[in-house]
Amino acid sequence: MASADAEITPAPPATPVALADEPDLWFELPPGFMEFNFAEDAETRMLRMADATDALFVAATPEQKFSLVVSGEYVIQTMIAAGAEHVSSCFLRMSDGELSQGTLCVLVERPDTGLQSQDRQGSARRTAMQWRQLYPDAEIGLVMLPYGIAALCIRDQDLQIPGALFGLDDPVPATVRQLQLCLPLQTGPGSALFVFTTQDIAHWSEYLDVLSNIMKSVSTDAPQGDDRPGPDGPSAEGTEK
Repeated sequence: MASADAEITPAPPATPVALADEPDLWFELPPGFMEFNFAEDAETRMLRMADATDALFVAATPEQKFSLVVSGEYVIQTMIAAGAEHVSSCFLRMSDGELSQGTLCVLVERPDTGLQSQDRQGSARRTAMQWRQLYPDAEIGLVMLPYGIAALCIRDQDLQIPGALFGLDDPVPATVRQLQLCLPLQTGPGSALFVFTTQDIAHWSEYLDVLSNIMKSVSTDAPQGDDRPGPDGPSAEGTEK
């Protein structure tokens, strides 16, 4: 992740992801995660998400499928507006056979001026302290990853999705669980912020296992034999965990 305006190097499920030509870090998306192309038209993306939802969530009502597609697109647009450099959606089959959906985004925060090195442990601790003040009801702490120390925050968040997306006058409430992990960069000042969001709180423990593997894959070293086709949105293929 070389700069805040870097572009994603395309990556399909189970292959490495990097930002820019000379990235600060790499990470791997497991099977079931599909990266979005920011240049793609939103209507085209939503139509493909609708096709995937029809194929995967067969037992869901039309209203439930519509809500899933629209709320997912709302989260994606919110993340892009916030400056995300990577957004991917996942469709995973959980241990009870249920299919579940979530969204992962990565943002890079890098100061324009200042020292070219940082106290990474101190930076992670300061972030955790700030989160404790902002989110007093959240689960907050520090974790040590192969890449280094990181601040972790898990919280439930009540969203008000614009009703216009559903053809309604009033906002539509939705509760999501969100994991934020702020990882101070090894290559200089700044940090990478990983944010995962899902409405499927019932399967949260299984999501923690998936996210743990993603975070353990973060590295400064480019993987060998890297071969990445272009990014794609959700499809009905390759979506089982």
